[in-house]
Amino acid sequence: MSKAGFNPREALRQAKSFLKSGKLAEARSTGLRILQHFPLHQDTNYLLAQISCDEGQYPHAIQYLQSAFASSANMPVDKLAYYNVLNKYLLSRQYDLLEEASLWLTKFMPRDGIAWDYLGLSLIEQGRYADAHAALLKAIALLPNNPHVLCNLGNALISLERCAEAVPILRKAISLSPNMVVAHNNLGNALRFIGNPKGAIESIETAIKLDPTVAYLYNNIGLAYRESGLCAVAIDNYYKALELQPDLIQVYPNLIDALRQNGQVQDAIDCSQNAMQKCEQLPEFWGGFGDALREANHLDAAIEAYVRALGFKSDTQSSFNRRIYTNLLFCLNYHPDLSAELIYNAYHEFDLRFGQPLRSTWKSFNHLRDPLKKLKIGYVGPVFYNQVCKYFLIPLLEHHDRNQVEIYAYAGMPFEDDTTQYYKKLTDHWIPTRELTDEQLADRIRADEIDVLIDLAGHTNNNRLPVFARKPAPVSLHWLEYGYTTGLSAIDYYLTDKPSVAGQCDHLFAEKIWCLDGPAYVYRPDVRRAELNESPASQTGIVTFGSLSRSTRINHRVVKLWATILDAMPNSRLMINSGDFKDVQVQEEMASRFMRYGIDRSRLEIGFSTPSWEVLKHVDIGLDCFPHNSGTTLLETLYMGIPFVTLTERPSVGRIGASVLTGMGRTEWIASTEEEYAQKAIVLAHDIDGLVHMRKTMRQEMEASALMDEPAFARSVEKAYRMMWQRYCEEPEV
Repeated sequence: MSKAGFNPREALRQAKSFLKSGKLAEARSTGLRILQHFPLHQDTNYLLAQISCDEGQYPHAIQYLQSAFASSANMPVDKLAYYNVLNKYLLSRQYDLLEEASLWLTKFMPRDGIAWDYLGLSLIEQGRYADAHAALLKAIALLPNNPHVLCNLGNALISLERCAEAVPILRKAISLSPNMVVAHNNLGNALRFIGNPKGAIESIETAIKLDPTVAYLYNNIGLAYRESGLCAVAIDNYYKALELQPDLIQVYPNLIDALRQNGQVQDAIDCSQNAMQKCEQLPEFWGGFGDALREANHLDAAIEAYVRALGFKSDTQSSFNRRIYTNLLFCLNYHPDLSAELIYNAYHEFDLRFGQPLRSTWKSFNHLRDPLKKLKIGYVGPVFYNQVCKYFLIPLLEHHDRNQVEIYAYAGMPFEDDTTQYYKKLTDHWIPTRELTDEQLADRIRADEIDVLIDLAGHTNNNRLPVFARKPAPVSLHWLEYGYTTGLSAIDYYLTDKPSVAGQCDHLFAEKIWCLDGPAYVYRPDVRRAELNESPASQTGIVTFGSLSRSTRINHRVVKLWATILDAMPNSRLMINSGDFKDVQVQEEMASRFMRYGIDRSRLEIGFSTPSWEVLKHVDIGLDCFPHNSGTTLLETLYMGIPFVTLTERPSVGRIGASVLTGMGRTEWIASTEEEYAQKAIVLAHDIDGLVHMRKTMRQEMEASALMDEPAFARSVEKAYRMMWQRYCEEPEV
């Protein structure tokens, strides 16, 4: 058909010929001539939509597509043409237009599963994972055996951190399409997130064998190797990814993190600075850069990097933002020049951003309000494997009175080992949590009718603070790791001892402070490796001061005071030993800080070796850090017969040393000023005979102290749990 002699079929043939030869302007002009005569000419509208995409005129493409579909009452719809344009939007990363176009198609053809699939893809790429999941559920209902839809649904679930649900869906996609690279990759990601890095490596290796040219596969397998502790292998894979695709900038944050974890802290900083211009719009880059700066003890620069990272994503429940904020709090905790009030304000902001929005999920409890009933106690955390918390948690679990408490362990450790198996024997109920979302875990705790719920992690890695923000138990408290408030007003109590919170400090905690009758912890050392030896000073005449603390604790105030002590004791040396000092460049940077005060480099031994017992054999006197004291290494120091000096500062991280020494009965080594700290260290250093004597007798002294009275500690903790529960029972029911 033609109008006034115009032949649309011939004109369309000519337009297609122009398009095929790359003459886009001529093709578009010819197509527009056709529409002047026939505005709803379907094939021409499809053609102009394609031309608009090729010219980068993406919004116009939608208009042409919709015009084409407007004529569908008289002609069959060419869905393939529409899909081709949608795919162009996807490949050109026009995700907002992809959403608009696919959403229009779902309304026009609500039973078209591919349209829902494209809509889901557009929403995933825009970070709207819940909406993407809803769209993909509609797609899968229409196309239950489409491997591409299954793969995308699995990806949406991974993005929602519902990785355990994603695994069977992705396995089904692979069974339907064994050579689908992206499905093997997504399965690997899901397995990594639920704590199966070995399975993740195997799955992504399969994807690489199918197509070794895909750069992002090497990035993802690098993440799995890093999760397995094989940082050097991870680094090699990240470099391979960048070799294949230099503009794959999301590799850089992972490379920076692996370098840091591999002890190459300065290399991580150098890599960050070199990649900054490419990556400055990636929040993950600023997070990784902040971690490297933090590890190198550049706290102000790390704080600035974390603030940059937090500026990108506004989602109040973003796990990325929550993790970055936790790292920010870490730096503030260790900062030598900030007031306790200013630091606490940041914790309060954490609650406002991540805690209080979850109050809408709170529900009433159906627990029997019997003050004397056997209590269901739930311990939550990632600590149930061979790490330092075992020295404190195992003695408590062993000595719990099972007539008074029933123990539930909500265990989210990164892997299981022999210590995990022992923990399982010490609990009545063992609930693995790596595969549970925060909401699912909160529902499980509520279903178990836990009476008293204990957070063991605080703001450490893999914590489950969002679970506590949902208030899944009538009574909740924080104890053990981290050493300060969680900031969450949803948690009722902070369990500690009196020396840790001396003075008026209630306003520095979101929780109510609850002090035990004795010390905040009981300590059981690993006696198999803790052999005593003679005092080094008695053998060499040179007194060795020592610290096994992380670098972030050794700030400019600490360096100045320790240098003063060394200056006053010419016949002395200083040993600093921790994992932060694997990197030679970091060692020399720390040494330079002391050298600025005139301390000769030969008097400083800075590095890392293990186990700690062997390092302590070469130390005469321990020096605690401030304003954030050291932790477990203080107890190890005493157990090796070595005194240490501590300075009390802000509660409670600045009073850990005072807590330990009070439990030991050695309060004479607690200083309240820097001058007093130096005096106590120097007095100890001048008493070689005293050091020799303590080396031989302090272990027995410690074993007889409250620090190692396991039954008494368990009774003290159980008394606290019971009183907390009784207080809850006395409160009016809400």
